[in-house]
Amino acid sequence: MSRPSTGGAAPGHARNFNRRLVLEMIRLQGPISRAAIARKTGLSVQTLSNIADELLGSGLLRVEPVRTGSRGAPAVGLTLNPDGGYTFGISLDHRRLVLVLVDITGGVRGQETMEIEGLAPRVVLRHVKRLATALTRQAGVAADRLWGAGVVMPMRFEHGAPVAFGPTSMPAWQQVPVVDLLSASLGIPVLVENDATAAAVGEQLHGAGRRLRDFFYIYIGVGVGGGMILSGHPYRGSAGRAGELGHIVVEAGGRPCACGNRGCLERYASLSAAQHALDGRPEGSSRIDPSRIADRIDEMGPWIDLAARHLATACITIDNLLDPEAIVIGGIVPDSILTRLIDSLRAHLSRTRLTNRQVQIIKPEVDRETPALGGAALPLFNGLAPTVFLRSGPALPSQAASRVNSRTPTLR
Repeated sequence: MSRPSTGGAAPGHARNFNRRLVLEMIRLQGPISRAAIARKTGLSVQTLSNIADELLGSGLLRVEPVRTGSRGAPAVGLTLNPDGGYTFGISLDHRRLVLVLVDITGGVRGQETMEIEGLAPRVVLRHVKRLATALTRQAGVAADRLWGAGVVMPMRFEHGAPVAFGPTSMPAWQQVPVVDLLSASLGIPVLVENDATAAAVGEQLHGAGRRLRDFFYIYIGVGVGGGMILSGHPYRGSAGRAGELGHIVVEAGGRPCACGNRGCLERYASLSAAQHALDGRPEGSSRIDPSRIADRIDEMGPWIDLAARHLATACITIDNLLDPEAIVIGGIVPDSILTRLIDSLRAHLSRTRLTNRQVQIIKPEVDRETPALGGAALPLFNGLAPTVFLRSGPALPSQAASRVNSRTPTLR
């Protein structure tokens, strides 16, 4: 029986997939020899050699000795060239713009921050262009080495424009075509994401996610969001709303929420709720100041316990639905508060017997104070990650390299 046709585009997709597979292996385990890459990926030596030569020629890789501990000259290994590509990470919230320039190894090459409270969206986007141009010039980055930009906001996105509601929203930005405007202004591809999913992608590339196949990221900021990494890739759902953890009901008939329900997690475990616990003012009526909350940590005990109790309900739900390897708790919450919150959360979870194992709760390893790093990771993830999950250690099955995703973008 003859095989069905796979279509003319399949070989090109396969080549692109294999390049991404090699890049991801080198990112995780480099410097690594060609022989080791071929063995771990299942690619033929000839295929691997062709890909390596191509990537070396394009400047994405460089040669570096591999120390094996045996006598003689060290083996020749391949590693990512930090100067091979760059991305911008852009974080926008109610009051601040943070823009970082990051190389493909995750190294920050420059950062700019400015206060934007009260500025119109299009004025802010002009400042993004100005700061991006300045960072590129200061770092000496050629235009053809820019892979793209990732924009992070505490909102959902539909068709490249932000939408949200409640005290976590940024009303002036509703329906502003951020992707179209920035793509035209910067001249590079632009990806947009909510802060929780961006944080999960950043953690996948540069943090604890390098050792995990499946994890859920609970992002605590002005609101509460969630980002999912499943089988090594972000899961966004059919309309990009997957992980909207802040609006699951944790207390029936509880505090009213802007979404129309009562008792949503966000009304108890967010920094808005923390500030409300301190000053008694309605959520959204005053500027959130994380440092002020941290300074008054001795007064935060009741809020920490209440937030942890409701987060425990959310974690049990996540564990039963998704069975992740870990749940990461992070965001812009100050470290002193986060530590006590996680300790209280673990104590609440230790008293439950609803799962076959204790839910693993961990802190993020990527800087919690800079959501822009998660944004910068978006184009890197889009450009580097293959459609199979790699982790350090075991080799891939030999058929892994033949798995092709027709939506895999072509590397620049």
